[in-house]
Amino acid sequence: MIEVLSKPADEIDIHDIERLIELEVPEGEQVEFKETLPARGPEGDPWMNGRGSIGDRAKTVILEEVVAFSNAHGGVLVLGVQESDAELAVAAAILPIPRCAELAKRLELVFRDCVEPQLPQIEVIAVPMKGDGGVVLCRVNRSRLAPHRVTTTRVCPVRRSDRREEMTMREIQDMTLNVSRGLEWLGRRLAERAELFKREFERLHTPEDAYGVRLTGAPVGDDVRMDRVFRDGRLAREFDEPWHAVVQRDKSSSERTLAGHFEVPVYWQPRLRAARAESQYDTKRFRNTYRELHCDGLIELGFVSVRGVHDEEGPLPAGLPVEAFANLLVWADCVRRQAQAPTAEYALDVEIISTSDTTISVGTYMSPRFQRLELESTRFPRYSLAGSEEIPRLLNLFWRDFWNAVGQEIRAEAGTLSIADWPSPR
Repeated sequence: MIEVLSKPADEIDIHDIERLIELEVPEGEQVEFKETLPARGPEGDPWMNGRGSIGDRAKTVILEEVVAFSNAHGGVLVLGVQESDAELAVAAAILPIPRCAELAKRLELVFRDCVEPQLPQIEVIAVPMKGDGGVVLCRVNRSRLAPHRVTTTRVCPVRRSDRREEMTMREIQDMTLNVSRGLEWLGRRLAERAELFKREFERLHTPEDAYGVRLTGAPVGDDVRMDRVFRDGRLAREFDEPWHAVVQRDKSSSERTLAGHFEVPVYWQPRLRAARAESQYDTKRFRNTYRELHCDGLIELGFVSVRGVHDEEGPLPAGLPVEAFANLLVWADCVRRQAQAPTAEYALDVEIISTSDTTISVGTYMSPRFQRLELESTRFPRYSLAGSEEIPRLLNLFWRDFWNAVGQEIRAEAGTLSIADWPSPR
């Protein structure tokens, strides 16, 4: 797998482009090279001639190449790499595109305005060389919203081998039906996890007076696939993302760790095309936390407890769901990168279940003072994780949603949350 297809956007540099030439990578199902911005006449594209606009021909070609990838298996368009003259053309030389960073920003707007439905995720990556010149990558994954079309030409392109072609009406109809079935499958998969979570309560000492939190992440499509996730008596190391603390920084820039008290299980056992680790509180099964990873990319964090076990913190530490959600985000990002599908979208499903009239005693987000807050069984709105850069926003959105669910407001002076020891994307 070549780096420009799988490497995180903020880690790609000119050495990855040089690697394409070193390996003599040809165009194919997921790679297309353009040495310059396409133009109709010999004078070339306005952008290449120092002007501040992109020609219509360049826009059309770039749009159709990238949309063709999204309607097929995903891929990357590389602007600024020349091919060889051999019968089987391969990457041969870098021809820097002027003002590559500015061009990348302009192309982001082009993709936003000229594709319908909008692409769920498009990465336009500038890779500078000398001065302001460099290479521009336009990278997409297979889209769950396909088929997409270019609005200016009304064409639905698709990638076949090393070429883009226009889809037939029959293909458009079939793809629309298949995408709909895929979303139905996702709904069934998450419903299945919700049903299985109820069985976790049956293992408790008093299941009729308990509560639990389930956090599930599932790829929207079938881009994330692993042959095995359990190896050498443990979870495969590449998927074993370390546990991260959550830090709250208020408006005065003071920081404190949001204590979640999630007892992270570390002893993994194999399951059918999956792996599971669980940590039991004691032999009477008063409490249990678990983690699961499946070969289709599904991940899950769970916590169940008999009411009243936490004498000091109250039945449910308020930081636990938020801390677990932060780690669900980071783990999903880790899994899709290791599965060579860094742009795969994840659907995140969170629910809190109470089997009795459970209340939670928690400190407010600004003070350690405990309050008595009512918490009923709650299914949160489904969250969508596309790019890694969305992780901080989603974490703070869930933080607000959680406190709103117990009738509290996150005020501006509370600041924001961040994930400790996690390199936030630039």
